[in-house]
Amino acid sequence: MPVVPLSSGADVLRRDPSRLDDVFARLAERVSSGAIPTAALAVGDAEGGIRSETFSAGGRAVSNDAYFFLASVTKPIVATAFMHLVEDGLLSLRDPLVKFIPEFANAPGKADVTPWHLLTHTSGVRDYPVEDIRRKRPSAADMTQTAIDAPLAFTPGTRYAYCSTSFLLLTRLIEKLKGMSHVAFLRERVLDPLGMETTYDPRGSKRTIVAVQGVGVDSRLMRFIVLRYLAGIALPGGGLFGTLEDLLRFGAATLGPRREADRWVPLSPRLIEEMQQDQLPDGIPGDFDGEEQAVHFGIGWGKPTLMRSLPGSARVVSHGGASGTRIWIDPEAGLVIVFFTNQWSADRGPEAEAIEGVYAALGT
Repeated sequence: MPVVPLSSGADVLRRDPSRLDDVFARLAERVSSGAIPTAALAVGDAEGGIRSETFSAGGRAVSNDAYFFLASVTKPIVATAFMHLVEDGLLSLRDPLVKFIPEFANAPGKADVTPWHLLTHTSGVRDYPVEDIRRKRPSAADMTQTAIDAPLAFTPGTRYAYCSTSFLLLTRLIEKLKGMSHVAFLRERVLDPLGMETTYDPRGSKRTIVAVQGVGVDSRLMRFIVLRYLAGIALPGGGLFGTLEDLLRFGAATLGPRREADRWVPLSPRLIEEMQQDQLPDGIPGDFDGEEQAVHFGIGWGKPTLMRSLPGSARVVSHGGASGTRIWIDPEAGLVIVFFTNQWSADRGPEAEAIEGVYAALGT
């Protein structure tokens, strides 16, 4: 789809949210037809939410404040927390990992790996197989040690290969440099200042937890066991649960960071801009969404409009999750879009349709 010309930015929708009627009506149809079991869509700007709705099949109402499993949408949130180490002057993105984790230097090329490589998925670090996580239920420490011990899959900086395990190494750096768990650091630097209820452990909340379908966890007992395991390992590459409002708050603050006490929330404008810049301007070979191509990526963020015929500016940053989640931020339009569903490896058609519809609503 060609880029939609904008009459202006998201302020058009704030003045007239009814422009989004068709987008939400179409999403409701998608759910009622059985295309997806549950869907939630929120649209906002730097001021916060403009409109949010949740739809569920079978007559079972799901409120807008329900918890959805964010899966890999966890990554840009944790990456933002990690960048506080840079802001605090504790490291740079180009420091060798072995400066802080000496035991990582146990195979060719590993001494060259930096946080920049980990955050752009160009490190060569091998991912821990998802099937092994399901079958063995390893601890976060075991998965981290596996990443430390294993040889690289390729020379750092020569290829893009999506890797959730990279984030375990990033959080090891947080723990070493701050002397606290990454969970506590994430809450201190990002979640609490923004008033986000996002968590690795939603079990104590009175909010509805929307069950993910398609992962072989059908009974309440099995869901409890899985939730307990996820809460215990706190996977920084894909373990958070969050709400529409949480992601809108995160997106709004990313568009308009604020100074609070002695630090920026969620991060200084300079570092937010660095995260959003294409770090691979010439492209780098890799498998992106199942297609071999030249990949463009930011710091913890995808750059989809540089690789696909999609609406939105070249400044768009986005990230999706295997549970059917997506956050989309367009700094040029001042726009935040949050899309949730609860189908593992969901058809991305309804998501793409919703994003395209929001941009169409911005046009004249």
